[in-house]
Amino acid sequence: MTKNRLKVLFVAYECAPFFKFGGLGDVAGSLPKALKELGVDIRVVMPYYRRVEKLGVVKLVKENIRLQIGDCRLEIGLYKSYLPGSSVPIYFIDNKKWFHVKHIFDKDEKERFVLFSAIAGKLPEIIKWQPDIIHGNDWQTGLIPTITQKSKLKSQSCNSKPKTFNNERIRTIYTIHNLAYTGKTPLDILEQYGFRREYFSGVDEKDSVNIMREAILAADMINTVSPTYAKEILTKEYGAGMEDILKKRKKDLYGIVNGLDYGMFNPETDKAIKVRYEIKNIERKLDNKLYLQKINKLSIKPETPLIGMVTRLASQKGLDLMETIFDELMKEELQLVVLGSGSEYYESYFGKMNQKYRDKFRANLKFDVGLASQIYAGADLFLMPSKYEPCGLGQLIAMKYGAVPIVRSTGGLKDTVDGAEIEELNIDFNNQDTRYNNQKITNNRFLIAVDGKFSITNINKATGFSFEKYDAIDLLNTIRQALMVYQDQTAWRRLQINGMKQDWSWGKSAWEYLKLYQKSVN
Repeated sequence: MTKNRLKVLFVAYECAPFFKFGGLGDVAGSLPKALKELGVDIRVVMPYYRRVEKLGVVKLVKENIRLQIGDCRLEIGLYKSYLPGSSVPIYFIDNKKWFHVKHIFDKDEKERFVLFSAIAGKLPEIIKWQPDIIHGNDWQTGLIPTITQKSKLKSQSCNSKPKTFNNERIRTIYTIHNLAYTGKTPLDILEQYGFRREYFSGVDEKDSVNIMREAILAADMINTVSPTYAKEILTKEYGAGMEDILKKRKKDLYGIVNGLDYGMFNPETDKAIKVRYEIKNIERKLDNKLYLQKINKLSIKPETPLIGMVTRLASQKGLDLMETIFDELMKEELQLVVLGSGSEYYESYFGKMNQKYRDKFRANLKFDVGLASQIYAGADLFLMPSKYEPCGLGQLIAMKYGAVPIVRSTGGLKDTVDGAEIEELNIDFNNQDTRYNNQKITNNRFLIAVDGKFSITNINKATGFSFEKYDAIDLLNTIRQALMVYQDQTAWRRLQINGMKQDWSWGKSAWEYLKLYQKSVN
């Protein structure tokens, strides 16, 4: 094996553009292409979902492959395509019972992904190609380190003689995209597929196994998707009950910021936005703002700052903070456009706010890729007040589109957004009473600008606004600071250009992964 000619099998339950559920889909569709350009022989594998079949872009490689996995005898088919614009092969594992389903996260999801991990672990033997590294992602592939590194699962192809396959040579990299989703799985399901109780470090009082925990313990190397998140998960606040084992594996734990595919997210080429633009003609961004106001039936006000949010509707995303300050926020001269779906509670809440603040607020309670692009292109500011954020892509996209991010300084948000450091701010603190759920909010700290005079000491590198404490009033104060800076269009344009010049493409991140791969095999 020569340097930069590593063989890597990249295993994920989603991969854009074939099937995208969350941020992992973007990673799986982009990182392997960047690694290929660095000389890595990399191949991707994911399930053959119903939606993938409908695309009609894959070809059958082999069918009626019979496998015995634990007590289960099943047949699979194997399909193949390539990541668009590359020579990176992607394999699809086909089994109609388990993967041709309407919703992949249903009552059978644990069994579905136990099987996917077990079959993916057999893929090198099926295609007669042995990787140096198998790279798993999140709990859906969390059994890969147990299967591969430990060589504990012994499943054989039923229609062939036993093959020699040296699992001891294979190393495993395990990427944590979100530690909170642990994939706890009943032991009886695991035992059905050959994973015996003694294979695991522990079984809880409900006779379930924490798949994420087992992957962290078994993998050769572990990484998260930002350096700050890698540090945060060592603490009780962010460790999801696994900070003990993460501390034990600290020397094997790394943080690598996700990249952004500028071939997909670029206002110069994005066909989904009303008017394309770049730094040299950034004034065209205003046309996108006016169009965004129009399609959301807001007042057409070019001078009014417009805040955008493209988010999963979940409390993790800081929506509880937004709810706390919402009425107060709506008193400001601004407009707010939200796009997202998720929690029934927040969908209902924002639906009510649509009616209450029709003139300045609009929530689009759905997933719409085209509208997301238009929000990035039309918004002046982009809001991400997350409770925690392993990496985040929204702030990276926003900066590329000239929408200045407002973020909580956590995880990847802290690593990628340079908050404006504002001095000489002449302010007053208005101690007005405010109520939330009929309870008075005490210790109010509402920032009221008196004369709007300020200076940004890091104006040459600042790309947005940030606040440290997970606190609703700190969020409101930060938004108010941003609104004040917006009134100085010279300073504002500097922040926009700083953000648009940032390079968060996958090239740099791919080099970091390559170094991690090399470290694992040396």
